[in-house]
Amino acid sequence: MLHLLDRIRRWALSSPSPKERGGLHKRNDLHLARKFFHMTGGLMFLTPYLFFGFSKEYMAALLGTGLAAVMSLEYSRARWEWVNAASVKVMGPVMRESEVNQLTGIPFYLASCLFAFLIFPRHVTVLSILYLAFGDPSSSFFGVLYGRAKIFPNKSLQGTLGGFLVCFAVTGLYLFWQGFGADKILLLTMLGGFAGCVAELLPLNIDDNFSIPVVSGALMALAFWCAGLPLS
Repeated sequence: MLHLLDRIRRWALSSPSPKERGGLHKRNDLHLARKFFHMTGGLMFLTPYLFFGFSKEYMAALLGTGLAAVMSLEYSRARWEWVNAASVKVMGPVMRESEVNQLTGIPFYLASCLFAFLIFPRHVTVLSILYLAFGDPSSSFFGVLYGRAKIFPNKSLQGTLGGFLVCFAVTGLYLFWQGFGADKILLLTMLGGFAGCVAELLPLNIDDNFSIPVVSGALMALAFWCAGLPLS
């Protein structure tokens, strides 16, 4: 084991990292690999819950274990240069340049999904994670490509509208699949699009990977309750 760790350490420190080669992306880059990683992460957590009968408690246990493992890695990155160098080389395609010497978005992503499974009822859990998986990268995609009208320094009208449309669409598809009536679907898709874009747009000093599902989930729970609809 020690021999393996030594080999990894020497490999990590011996060759140029993606950062040294100028290969890491900045926040305002299109960064399609990161967006794909973002979307597949949410689907990976929802698939066993929706299609294979995994309970919310079991999913929370899996996410909690994963979060503990990731935080251990983040601590090791901060403590040992070679661990950070190895992590950057492995995760370089989905990392941002700003994450090399600070927390990545992964622990925030896992923490928000864990929060959703622990706190929200079934439909809201699913929708909040869908907004995280698809709404957030869609806002970024449209904002980077077409974002001319700035609302905040890192937020644009075009990105917000793109996120609204995607959250609107995923809400409608999910509710249709769950057998909701047309009138309820129309109401909740509008509210879902609004909740997703508000959560993305709010200038909170919290990582978007955490704030988006928490804020959008709270708004959707309120919407379900006000409309007198079942939450699970």
